[in-house]
Amino acid sequence: MNRPVAVRKDHQLWMTLVALLIIAFFVLRAGVSETFDVTSIPAARAKQLIDQGAVVVDVRGPKTYGESHIPGAISVPLSALETAIPRSLADAKTKAVVVYCGDGVTIGPKGTDLLNKAGYPQAVNLEGGFKSWKNAGYEVR
Repeated sequence: MNRPVAVRKDHQLWMTLVALLIIAFFVLRAGVSETFDVTSIPAARAKQLIDQGAVVVDVRGPKTYGESHIPGAISVPLSALETAIPRSLADAKTKAVVVYCGDGVTIGPKGTDLLNKAGYPQAVNLEGGFKSWKNAGYEVR
């Protein structure tokens, strides 16, 4: 009679360990950010490109864009860019495109990668994102 109780406890222990391993896997996976093979440029170089006519794409959300953005930037939230390339970027395939997010590492690289893969080889990520642009003292709206 003691044997079935011991087997049940062993089974519960194994089930608990499996559950903890599954939870650990998802927690650790959530902490790993994606990396993208894109070109990132500092704010000074981005300013040069923009002054030479580069298209500027803000991949932050519409609320954040509305609060402040780089002058002339087109708001294309990453969620929209993941669905389709907007018509507003149709003529930009042969131009330099500066993509930015808030900090240059969260969603800007992903947006740049999406554009590169969609045939925008001159799309680059603004290193440090909007923060670096603003900290450099460049105009914002």
